[in-house]
Amino acid sequence: MPCSAARAAAVFYPITQSVCKASGSDPHQGTASKCGKFLVECCYQATATSSCMFLTGAAQNYFVLKLAEEVGVVIEHPFQSWLRAAFAPAVVSFLMTPLIALRLMPPESRTTPDAPKAARQQLAAMGPVSDDEKIFGALMMCMVCLWATTSILQIPPVVTALCGFAGLLLTGVLTWEDCASNKAAWSTFISFATLVGLAEMLKALGIVEWSSSVVTSHITAAGLTQVHAFLIIVGAYWAVHYLFASQVAHVSALFQPFLVMLVQTGTPPDAAFFALAFASNLFATLTPYASAQSAVIFAGQYIQANEWYKAGLVYMVAYYLQWLTVGAVWWRIIGLL
Repeated sequence: MPCSAARAAAVFYPITQSVCKASGSDPHQGTASKCGKFLVECCYQATATSSCMFLTGAAQNYFVLKLAEEVGVVIEHPFQSWLRAAFAPAVVSFLMTPLIALRLMPPESRTTPDAPKAARQQLAAMGPVSDDEKIFGALMMCMVCLWATTSILQIPPVVTALCGFAGLLLTGVLTWEDCASNKAAWSTFISFATLVGLAEMLKALGIVEWSSSVVTSHITAAGLTQVHAFLIIVGAYWAVHYLFASQVAHVSALFQPFLVMLVQTGTPPDAAFFALAFASNLFATLTPYASAQSAVIFAGQYIQANEWYKAGLVYMVAYYLQWLTVGAVWWRIIGLL
């Protein structure tokens, strides 16, 4: 599902919430700590890692590819290259996430005996898979296959998306009334188009190159090595997300200048790109307003604001260290460094 907000807030969070309530963990009854805090935190953090794992994991992933191309950093075979670069650090991240959550928000109960029974009841109430659901699943699989083979078949991702959309309309899975009434989708479409246009204008006016050169000159004057410059630039790009309430807004404003800074200070272009691309997904867990899914999950009231900020800081440090160390070793193995 190429939208982290839809995947987290509309699919996995409702499932997690149902498991929590079936296990007797409900914030409105004062039992959020029974298992709900832990499960919701794991669900939320796993979304960030899954967004890093696949090129199709988040909408901004394709956006950063376009932004990188505009400043001369072109990733060959993007789907395969992305998965290859993310594989080892993402696997470690998936394993590490529940261990950290276990320390930060230890569940009072570590068993959910009622959850399987509740799940079977829900499945029985839903009935068998409908024809529309089968068509939707088949079309999505076809789209993912086409996205994965973009560099081989030379079919642009946008063409794949439009063909999938047309297939849903032609088969009656979607109607135009469904599309016209989806205000959130239209808002995303307009905001993405506006931000892409603004990013292109900043590049055309030379602002990206100028700002990058100014910062790079200061880094060079300070006598920092390539490794030290890399650590500072990536860390600054990550931490500044405290000032943003949107991943896309952050990416559109800062991805290009920070990418150029990394390249100018000696980081290989592909490594610089993937470092910032993965950070653009991982910083989604910093604050209750850091991403679209954050607001939905925070509204569930399983995790309080002070707990959220504490967990966000702990996970930021953990991800930063883990992705850089495991990533550095893995990237040397696969020849990215």
